[in-house]
Amino acid sequence: MSATALSGVHGIWNYPYLKAAAGDVPGAVDAIGADWSRWVGRGLRKVGVELPGSGPMPVAYYADCLFRGERMGSADPAHLTPFAQELLAAWIEEVRLAETGAPAAPQGRLTFALRSMTEWFTERFGSQALRIVSATVSELATYFDPDSVDERTRSQERVAEMVRSHRPRVLLAHSLGSVVAYEALCAHPDLEVELFVTLGSPLAMRSVVFERLLPSPKGGGAKPPGAATWVNIADRGDPVAVPRSGVSLRFLDVFRDVETSIHLIDPHRAKNYLRCPELVEEIMPYVRTGSA
Repeated sequence: MSATALSGVHGIWNYPYLKAAAGDVPGAVDAIGADWSRWVGRGLRKVGVELPGSGPMPVAYYADCLFRGERMGSADPAHLTPFAQELLAAWIEEVRLAETGAPAAPQGRLTFALRSMTEWFTERFGSQALRIVSATVSELATYFDPDSVDERTRSQERVAEMVRSHRPRVLLAHSLGSVVAYEALCAHPDLEVELFVTLGSPLAMRSVVFERLLPSPKGGGAKPPGAATWVNIADRGDPVAVPRSGVSLRFLDVFRDVETSIHLIDPHRAKNYLRCPELVEEIMPYVRTGSA
């Protein structure tokens, strides 16, 4: 099979695609792929370039591997599992440290400490930012749960299967998908992509994600062996992509770490990243030449 130009790995809040497809995974894959094609296509058309191919973009779909019921991806901290609440507390502490230079010293049980921490976060960044972060840690908690090793592996295998099948020149990975894609590429060094682009990625969050990665970074992460070039793009207001410029600080051989402003109100949404000028600039050389 010839290589395709672009493929993707989705992030949080994507189980509704499976519900809309009545539980049919291939149907969910086609639906999310059609959306990603449309969003990337809009960005490319602004510079007079058409996305090659006529079908949906190949997107590795793994939301069903992590699904644990209707509260999966909950935006309410009170509905998070204890492990997810721990991750949320660690997340806010990293943000607080980056913002103020001083970590908090919460007193009492986690539930009471977390209430104070989420109040601080909401006052500083707004309720929408807290909603996004809460949903992210909900799904991250399932992915990193020691009792969910099979789910973590299955999620990575979905990425590996897609890359082997479609042999994309460019792999776009959004949000939680950047974590799954990173570990999949590391676990399968035979997988090769010319350009690996992470969008709105939490990979650099030390106690939440970075120190939980496999293989263990041990102080300094490495570019996946099969990724020729790694570019990271983050909205400076994205509450998931923290700390700012963290990916290039935590990982070796990141070719470019782009900080930009893609959307004032909804800076983490996939469609806003996928049609932004900064992504268009990165993928243009691979799209113009089409499939190999």
